[in-house]
Amino acid sequence: MIEEIAKKHGMEIEQLRILVKKGVIQETPTDRDMVFLSRMSRLWKDLEWLKISLRHAIRSRARREKFVMELDLTKPEKYALNRYLNSRGRLSVERVTQEVSYYYRVPLNTARGIVKKMRTRAYKAKGRKRREGRLR
Repeated sequence: MIEEIAKKHGMEIEQLRILVKKGVIQETPTDRDMVFLSRMSRLWKDLEWLKISLRHAIRSRARREKFVMELDLTKPEKYALNRYLNSRGRLSVERVTQEVSYYYRVPLNTARGIVKKMRTRAYKAKGRKRREGRLR
């Protein structure tokens, strides 16, 4: 039932579960809930609406950028990315690989791939910030 509703309105099942948990809609949606979901689904797809909502929900530009950067990441990826973004000096791939493997019980070879990918992403982000700082 919930899968059909999610598909019909172009939403994720997790989104519907949150709405049920918060009491916005019923577990078995009523006709009124369906009208609400239909109207909301149009807003959720509107980039202007999302931009304003995000700006209102997260006031700090840095926190918004961090939020968007981490949207599609797993916990081990977020950890590795933040280790590199917050480091002041050099940070070895091996050290961060060991940490990711230990904290998240990820095999070393998988952790190494995650760390290298996140290191690249962090260096690109730091480079962008440096370039923007020079332009302003």
